[in-house]
Amino acid sequence: MLKNIYILTKFPLSFTVSLSCVFGYILAAHNFDLGLIYPFLAVLFLALGVSALNQVQEYKKDALMIRTQNRPIPSGKVSVIEAVVITASLILLSFVCIYFVLGIKGILLFALVIVIYNLLYTKAKRYTIYAGVYGAVLGVIPPYIGWISTGQSALSPEFIALGLFYFTWQIPHFWLLNLKYYKDYENAGFPTITKAFGKESLERITFIWLLLTLICGTFLIVIFKVESLIILSLVLSFSMYILYTIFNLLKNKNYIYNFIHINIYMLLLMILLSINSLYL
Repeated sequence: MLKNIYILTKFPLSFTVSLSCVFGYILAAHNFDLGLIYPFLAVLFLALGVSALNQVQEYKKDALMIRTQNRPIPSGKVSVIEAVVITASLILLSFVCIYFVLGIKGILLFALVIVIYNLLYTKAKRYTIYAGVYGAVLGVIPPYIGWISTGQSALSPEFIALGLFYFTWQIPHFWLLNLKYYKDYENAGFPTITKAFGKESLERITFIWLLLTLICGTFLIVIFKVESLIILSLVLSFSMYILYTIFNLLKNKNYIYNFIHINIYMLLLMILLSINSLYL
């Protein structure tokens, strides 16, 4: 059962989302302390809960796609009722945790996340090719929670730059998956941006957004005043490698390769910025 819950809640993805909250907290507080526990758990439980709810909403569609037909609900390993109980429990836990940090404001914010993700985004995927924009907006919420949990203003130039980076990174993140699996999505009845724009056009647009992600990442190094030669060297070296993979995208069409590497770039950049914030 634990394995099914692990898959139902998309634990690796949900845990990565909660790490964004950790990074936001560290960059705002310049500290790694016990004050991080509740916002981290709140974001983790919410991410697990909305992911499970998403699978409850889409299990019939999941059954039509090769990539998702073995998920717990369409495969019959977990019933819809069991999944709903798991979902409700996780979301309730997230509300309790965020209440200890932000009070009613936190609960309202989390309720808004559920509305955007499970009502707007999940529904929009069936009717519009631009549903990914909702996902990109949601990608800014976890670092935002971490940031404001420290008492810092989200209107500061540092957070605006951080939020812009997370938003920009999400767009090619979605489109690379669409380029790879668009036929699967179409078979399940989803409109795809690949079909609407054409594969070659979307490749070029994705290429531009990948470059924008690198530019926003470089701007973070400037605005957070990174001066360590070691960190600067590491960021520059990996950025050059990512730039190389981006320019190869149009030639080798290796979408998952680029998907993995742009995600690694995001994670590495956040880790290095956090180290800089904590120790330098």
